[in-house]
Parts: sequence; C-alpha cells; structure tokens
Amino acid sequence: AFVLSFIGTGCHYIQFNTSVDSDISLRFGYWYYQTWTISSNDNNATATVTEGSCDFYPQEIALDNTMKAARSFNLITIIIGGSVLMLDGFQGCISTKRNKSFRTGTIGYMICCISAGLSLLLLQSNVCKNNTLIEQLNEKLSTVQFQDTCTISKGAKSSIAACVLWFVASVMTGLLHPVPHVPEPRDGDGLDEPLFQEDSEVL
Repeated sequence: AFVLSFIGTGCHYIQFNTSVDSDISLRFGYWYYQTWTISSNDNNATATVTEGSCDFYPQEIALDNTMKAARSFNLITIIIGGSVLMLDGFQGCISTKRNKSFRTGTIGYMICCISAGLSLLLLQSNVCKNNTLIEQLNEKLSTVQFQDTCTISKGAKSSIAACVLWFVASVMTGLLHPVPHVPEPRDGDGLDEPLFQEDSEVL
C-alpha cells in the first residue's frame, strides 16, 4: 500500500483519450503532466504523445482547491504510512508492550485509508473536468479531438488498491492485537470476611 501511494505522484494518474483512437492518450498526475508534440501537414494535424516525459505543470495553469486538497491527502498518506510502518518495525523489536504499540498502528493505517480515498478528489478537479491544456490542444487540432473528461489511469487505480490495503492492514492489526478485556468486579467481590464478627459467647 505504501509503494502504491507513490505511483500517483508521477504523471500517470488520469488520462485523456481521443474520441477516435484510444491509443493516443495524454496523462496527468498530482504534480506532473505528460508532454506531447504536434506534427501537422497541409491537410490535418495529429498529436503524438512523448512517452515517459513528465514535466511540472506550467505556472499559467491555475489549480483549484480540489486539486490542492488531493495533493495534500496524498502527502498525508505517504508521510503517515511511512511513519507507522517504521514505528511498527522498531516497536516489534524493542518495545516491551508490543500489543499496545501495534494497536496504535491500527489508527494510523485507518487514517492512511481515509487519506488515500480522499486523494481521489483529483477526479473532481479542473485537471480532470476542465483541463485548460486539453482545451488549448483541441483548438489547434482539426482531425483529432480529445475527450472533455478524464479516465482513470494506473495512478488512480493504485490509489484505490492502496485504500483497500490500508483498510485491510488496519483491520488485521486490530484483530491480531485486540484490546484486553478487563472483567468488571461483581457485587461482593473482595469481601472475604464479614464486616462484623458475631460473638460466639453471650456475656
């Protein structure tokens, strides 16, 4: 789950396909987008994606609050997930209260699960629904047009898988290291002797 959380940091989180040829795709992520080149002739123009080339978003591209929130939740997942994994590793070796230490990780894994799920907010941002770069590219092309909305790529699929795995880790940790049950004292417990001694002899 921790490794899967890093995949979305590249430029393969979402993609835009053409309405004609699905092999031509433009991919975008939290911080990067995949560059492309346009080759044209006298009659038409076609877009060729430069595979494997990820660049930072241009400064003129305004990112909305939804995109910024998705970035933040992705960072929270990576930071907390890495911290909890390291703590569990150290606590399993040196902690004298292992069960109590591992139960702390249950909360951390659940936070990672929620954050990984909320990182999918990118699908509701203007990068996915009102992408300025895609709109500008469609204006330059005549024969090929990219779709207005995005589809999930391997980065978004990895976030969904990471969300499920973080949840499984939280549940399994809670089951393997449950909170010990302390029985409540019943009425009369602890009174081995009566409060008043009856005299055996009557004076």
